Amino acid sequence: EFVAAPDRYNSGAFDDALRNVLRHYDAIMEIMLPTLREERRKTYSPVLPISATTGHVLQVPVEVVNADAGIVRFEDGGKTVEQSILGGRAKLQWKVDWAMRWVALGVDYEMCGKDLTDSVTQSGRIAQVLGGRRPEGMIYELFLDENGEKISKSKGNGLTIEEWLRYGSEESLGFYLFREPKSAKSLHPGII
Repeated sequence: EFVAAPDRYNSGAFDDALRNVLRHYDAIMEIMLPTLREERRKTYSPVLPISATTGHVLQVPVEVVNADAGIVRFEDGGKTVEQSILGGRAKLQWKVDWAMRWVALGVDYEMCGKDLTDSVTQSGRIAQVLGGRRPEGMIYELFLDENGEKISKSKGNGLTIEEWLRYGSEESLGFYLFREPKSAKSLHPGII
């Protein structure tokens, strides 16, 4: 079943999970802070409120005012604001978001690239704090472009499934992905 996180945040489907994050805010901070550079520790919060005035996602320190009501306090444009994080008025930092989704959606299997090994560990610890568990999973090797560089969405040097299917069949894609998952693979149109 395909689940879009923005839909879940905005509809309130993640509201109980967000309250749970607030209830365990300090324990999550204890997991995350040691993994950050000192300057980032000063501004880090697992919760990223969305400004009611600008609509921007804010990376600001947050104080939990009332976990059960979903209320936090933070600075927005020089003003102290108390605001609910429910109903799409916040999102979570990605490692916390990952753990929250595992617990809220009952995820029992997750695959990821080896560059996320440490993130899986931290998110797994956070999932336990939230009352769930890290899913079973497989860490696979990276996909490399024609120059042997890591494929990255932000660089735009990868292929989409749709692009693959322009050149090859679904079966060829399945075979490509299934074969040797723990070995780095080149992925570019020439491979297809």
